Amino acid sequence: MFTAGLHMSDKPDYTDVPAAYPHQMIPEAVSGYQPKLLLTSSPDGKFYSPGNAPHERWHDWNYSTTLASAMAQKCLKSKTGKRAHMTEAEIILQYYLRAVNSNGRYGTEVQLKWTFTQVAKGLGWPLPEACRFTVSRQAD
Repeated sequence: MFTAGLHMSDKPDYTDVPAAYPHQMIPEAVSGYQPKLLLTSSPDGKFYSPGNAPHERWHDWNYSTTLASAMAQKCLKSKTGKRAHMTEAEIILQYYLRAVNSNGRYGTEVQLKWTFTQVAKGLGWPLPEACRFTVSRQAD
């Protein structure tokens, strides 16, 4: 169902991160002021906007795939247990809303949309519109 297990990998392969995985957005500058671009260096010697260095994206993606695997197991357990009366989409939605309302503990809202889209795909369940991840054109 999922390629990632329940434990995050210790050996990063930056090419594993799909191009469609969400990027961190660059904050906009206040108009009328000299725009400033905050950059961080990475181990490869290049500069990236915060959160977009290969090692940062890999870490976030690896965490998201691990979370997707765990959420899929929780959804399956819920479907046969205390949430047996709920539809599959309702089960996914209630876990998604809890994750979003956790103040960033499980990732950004866009990362959570990507994660729960993977959960629905992996289970073959319908995805509620509120958690739908759509790929937008973002600069690398």
